[in-house]
Parts: sequence; structure tokens; C-alpha cells
Amino acid sequence: MSDRTHVPDKLQGYLIQVRHMLYELISLDLEHIVSIEAYDDIAIETEDSIIAEQIKSVTSDNNPMANRATVFWKTLYNWCTYISSNALPTKAIVLRFITISDRDITIGSIPKSFDDAITDDQAKEALEKARKELYVAEDGSPKEIAKSYKEYVDYLFSDVNEGTVIAVIKALSIEVHVADYDDKLKKRFNSQLIPVEYADELFEYMLGWVTDEVQSQTKANKPAYISVEKYRDALQAQIRGKDLNRIFAAVSTMPSNERMAAEIDRQDTYIKQLSFIEVESTDIFTAASDFLRASTEKTAWAKKGIVIPQSFDDYYDGLMRTWRTQQRLIALTSTSTDVENGQKLYYICGDAGRSLKLQGNELPPFFGSGCLHSLANEPSDKPQIGWHPQYIQLLEQEAHDDEQSDT
Repeated sequence: MSDRTHVPDKLQGYLIQVRHMLYELISLDLEHIVSIEAYDDIAIETEDSIIAEQIKSVTSDNNPMANRATVFWKTLYNWCTYISSNALPTKAIVLRFITISDRDITIGSIPKSFDDAITDDQAKEALEKARKELYVAEDGSPKEIAKSYKEYVDYLFSDVNEGTVIAVIKALSIEVHVADYDDKLKKRFNSQLIPVEYADELFEYMLGWVTDEVQSQTKANKPAYISVEKYRDALQAQIRGKDLNRIFAAVSTMPSNERMAAEIDRQDTYIKQLSFIEVESTDIFTAASDFLRASTEKTAWAKKGIVIPQSFDDYYDGLMRTWRTQQRLIALTSTSTDVENGQKLYYICGDAGRSLKLQGNELPPFFGSGCLHSLANEPSDKPQIGWHPQYIQLLEQEAHDDEQSDT
């Protein structure tokens, strides 16, 4: 398969921070946590270190890497103030200035010298050369500093701030991506152990997963954090979900008679629905067992990553379609009573549920029935499916009667 696919064309709909969060999550070790808008655009943390990343996306003639680029000096200024105010943790720090551009970018001599400096002496030398470049003309006269970045450079070249500025220069790392960032992101993703036939689908899903995780955490205007471990668990769950050869072995055991009796006594909606169609008591005990076991299986399979969330959605959709079709067929053809029609619908759907597959796999015989009862149980006042043709009205009447008895 070609390295270049249609997928990068879809990436522009995602914020650059989200795309770069995925970029970093892909190849980090498990102990890393990646954040958005915590310490910077992106930050990568371990117990002992932090990498703060400022990301600039360039689609115009502006060059954030030029000697007099306002955004460059503002970024250095911000990093210095973060350190001075302890907004960055006091541990090993890397400050990464990342430029993602759709055209060639020339790195100015000042950013280049700052990037190259790794010792105090090299940083001091680079800072002094930058001072002369910005403040002193060839004839020795002072240069006028543009208002757009004067505040920042005055702070950075102040003697009182030299120690912090030297530390920032030493920690600075410059990274430039020219017209190939999205291709690099896709190739980086495919460098994992990804089944080649699912590569594009998995890539799109995980990019959406990162987006959803970020959005769910930033609703309250707070930073978003994703651990590498959580990312890998989500990816592996998706890969397992593509494995059509997996056998879904039951992890649950038959509930005791006491537990089934207690479940029936709770009179959840699905139990009430069975009473409306007057099924035998043995069938009600079986229903309680199926409901409990299916709930256990769903939780266990999801936790192990055996079944991905959208597969459960597809499975429930299949059950709903079966119920809806049979309900209409019975209504069109039957001359029986409502109770008899309800029993017929219940047993037909139960039988069909045993043959429905999940991710292409056979299921334990109780699972389909248990999931049907889940659909018949929620929401409690108007469940998604029911057996008696008038099940909604019967539930409403029972709720009304309960209110009257309470008063």
C-alpha cells in the first residue's frame, strides 16, 4: 500500500493541537502524559521531565522563525515568565518551538543560534550576538525596535532576567515541518503494529478519539490530558475489534436462585413487561439470569478491549430492527389477543437474538436475550422496545397506580 493516502486530506478539519497530540502519543513510552493548554499548546510529562511545545501553523507569508518575528520573541518571553512564576514544574525542561508550514521556511540566524546553544557559554554568546543584531546598527548607532515585539525583547535582554533567559535558550529546540506534516503523522501512525488493511480506518478513528477526549475535558475550560497508556488501550481495542476470528467465551456464571429471585423482586421494567404478557415463572427466572449475565459480559468484554463501543451500538441496532420488523408483521397478520401477540413477539425476538453476531462472532446463547431485556428496561418509563402492543400505556398506568397508592 502506498504511504500517501486520501486520509491526510481530511485532517484540516482537526485543530493542529489535536493532530499534534496524536503525533506525540503514538511513539512515547507508557509513563508519558500528553496535555493540551496545560503548560503550553502541547506538553509531554513524566514524573521527572516536561516538554512544553509551542505550535505555529503557517499558511501565509509570515515566518515565525525570522530574526524579528514577533511570535518568536513572544514565545521566549512567555517561557521566561512561566519559569519565573513557577507555572512550569521545577524538573527537567525542554522547550520546543514547532512550525508547521505549507511553504518553505528559512530559520533566522538568531533562532538558529539559540537552537544550537547547549551550554551556558554558548547561550550567553548567542544572546549577545542577538542583542547586537537587534539593537545596534552597522555604524554603531542604536536601532529602533518595532513596537510589536519591543516589550518582549526589552524583557529578554534585561540584565536582571539573564539567568532565566539563558536557561530558556539552553532548553530551546526548534522543529520545522514543511508541507509534509500530515503525511508524517500518517506514516508515524502506521509505524505502530497496525494491520495494513485497517490502517486508514484505525487512523481516522484514533484521531476522532483524541478529539473527543480533548473536547470532553475542555468543556469546563480546563486543560485536557491523555496518557499514552490510555491511548494504546483504545487503539488495541480497535485492533481487536477488527479481528473476526476472536471467540467470545462467556466469563459469567449462572446466578444463584437467590440472586435471580432478588432480581425479580426488584421489579425492574423488563420484569414488569414480562408480566404484561403473562409468561410462565420459569421464563421470568431465565430472563433475570440472561439479563444479569449479559450485563456482566458487556462490562468484561469492554474492559478487556475485546469489543469496541461502536460494535455494541451495531449489535443493539440489529436487535431493534428485528423487534420492529416482527412487531409490524404480527400487527398486520395476527388475530390473537394482545397478550398472545406479546408472547409471540417475545419468543420470536429471543430466537432471532441467539443467531445475531457481534463483530462477526458467535455469542453465548443467553447474550441476545439479555440484551433484549436491556432494551426493554430503559428508559424505565418509555423503554426502547416492549412485548405487549400497549406496553407504554400499561407502564404509565402502573406508575399512576403506584402514585395513587403512595398518597
